[in-house]
Amino acid sequence: MRELILILHIITSVVACILTGVILVRGIGGLYFKFKLKKLDVQLPFYATMLLYLQFVLGTILFVMYMIEFSSGEINVYQNQVVKGRFWAVEHFILMVFTLVISHIGWVFAKSNHTPKLIFKKNFLYFGIACTMIMVSMVMNIIRYAF
Repeated sequence: MRELILILHIITSVVACILTGVILVRGIGGLYFKFKLKKLDVQLPFYATMLLYLQFVLGTILFVMYMIEFSSGEINVYQNQVVKGRFWAVEHFILMVFTLVISHIGWVFAKSNHTPKLIFKKNFLYFGIACTMIMVSMVMNIIRYAF
């Protein structure tokens, strides 16, 4: 069960990163290359935010499972690795909560604005930050598990 949730969490993370990257590219295109505003430019932020909510739910379940395993003594590793892992889980969780909040704010601005340039600007700002935070989180995971 834990592995399935972890795989779904990884898949939603990768898709959310790609989707926020597309929003970022569209934002840059709208600001600097005069892309025309499409309905997609308002819908993509909604889908990205919903993906991040799904990722949040899956991540919360994984976090709770990890803490239950940690507190029950099922994790048998050296003490310094356990402490490092516990801080990593909290750090990752907090980073992704901020990502979700920033994405949600970006989506609200995208759907409430009526000026194309302002929509592109807000999408570029908020989803650029969200994309960066997702990539930082993914790199943290790769580094943690690769070494």
